[in-house]
Amino acid sequence: MSDARFTPVAVNERITTLDVIRGVALLGIFLMNIEWFNRPISELDVGLPQGVTGIDYWAGWFVHVFIRSKFWTMFSLLFGMGFAVMLSRAHAAGRPFLGPYVRRTLALALFGFLHAVLVWNGDILFDYAMGAAFLLIVFHAKPKAMLWVAGVALLGAAVFGGAKLAGYDQVVWAPLLGIGVPVLTLGLVAWAIRKWPANGLRNAGLTLFLLPCMGMMIGGLVTPQTTQVERDRIALKDAHTPAEKAQVRKDLAEAAKARKEHADKVAEETRITSRGTYAENVAFRLQEFPQTAGQHVFFALFFVLGMFLLGAWFIRSGLMTQPGMHLDLYRKLAMFGIPFGIGLTIVAAAIATTHVKGVNDALYTFSMGLGMVAALPACLGYVAAIVLLFHSPRFTRFMALFAPAGRMALTVYLTMSVIGTTVFYGYGLGWYGMGRAMQLVFCVVVFAVLLAACHLWLSRFRYGPMEWVWRAITYLRAPSMRLERLQPA
Repeated sequence: MSDARFTPVAVNERITTLDVIRGVALLGIFLMNIEWFNRPISELDVGLPQGVTGIDYWAGWFVHVFIRSKFWTMFSLLFGMGFAVMLSRAHAAGRPFLGPYVRRTLALALFGFLHAVLVWNGDILFDYAMGAAFLLIVFHAKPKAMLWVAGVALLGAAVFGGAKLAGYDQVVWAPLLGIGVPVLTLGLVAWAIRKWPANGLRNAGLTLFLLPCMGMMIGGLVTPQTTQVERDRIALKDAHTPAEKAQVRKDLAEAAKARKEHADKVAEETRITSRGTYAENVAFRLQEFPQTAGQHVFFALFFVLGMFLLGAWFIRSGLMTQPGMHLDLYRKLAMFGIPFGIGLTIVAAAIATTHVKGVNDALYTFSMGLGMVAALPACLGYVAAIVLLFHSPRFTRFMALFAPAGRMALTVYLTMSVIGTTVFYGYGLGWYGMGRAMQLVFCVVVFAVLLAACHLWLSRFRYGPMEWVWRAITYLRAPSMRLERLQPA
């Protein structure tokens, strides 16, 4: 009788191209993340900092144009590919999939939570875990049942929201809306990938990713291109009755209070990360984690899930399982995706790279939406370029250097955070505030060391340490860690 257990993938069964892409993506993520080891995460919506000049400005501009949003999307794409590979292997062997995948997702959520609280609050692993859960839902849930649940929830939200029952309106309709929108989105995606098995994954992924981007662009266009002070003056002028004026003043006071609270939060995070103790940092991150839950759900539902679905389509279509057979398509994708995506990003950067709140809100919102649209073709173009380089005899050996980091992606990702916080935070070396140009040099040097360490580790072991733990949890058995060496005759 054959062993029906679902086991970890063997080294010789890996798709090496995925490891190479994953390794390159890690470098791009590090080049982006290092800025946020030196700035508060609360300023993530600000863009490039004000007042920076010279080589630090151009280093920041380079990352803004060529790196920002291009590599976490690539990493998300790869996660979707990994899901599709895991699913296809399970189906081909007739082995159970649901149990191992649920354990894998819960373990990733735990790693993300611990990373966000104990190491760095810029974590994306928890978002990936949510995206993985959403992915499981759209592949296994019944679309009709989901659409019925969404319809009931949204109808209830409309009824309670319209009735405005004193003391109950927001308490009731807000959670119903919070349930209805995600379930409706997932139900439509589940229906689409069953209705169009050939291209449903691709189209659903593109739609999910681009929908909020277009929303930002439209929001930037329809919002008056005026300063906050001018908008406040117009609001007061348009209020005619004493009651209307009182309500406007109340709304303006609440908005001003919210802006002050955000400024205070930025200042507090800066103080804690640059000069605070490790205990203070952990307490701050633990407090922040639930407060940003809504943002994480939105990000995972649209951006992460969208890229996951697109990655699954790459596997289902054979583009990544047999990349050598599709090099002409990859050439076209690279020749179109990179210049188009980077060109759009440069246009977005020319509109606005820094958000001066209350001054250029609309322009910056439009710029960020356009930049996210541009990130998708640029990311796919980068992936195509990596595939082409890896399959070029001239560059194969160089690109293969990234593969060990890709095989140890979870370990490397967490190690980069540990190094970043230890070097820059106040409880470590305290190099907080390093110039952007020097940050990039630091990244390249540290990543080169990590690459060498990955090569050395995998010359003796099958998996990275965190990958070993993850696989042990996923398959409920500890895989063999040491490589078997041939004995001399």
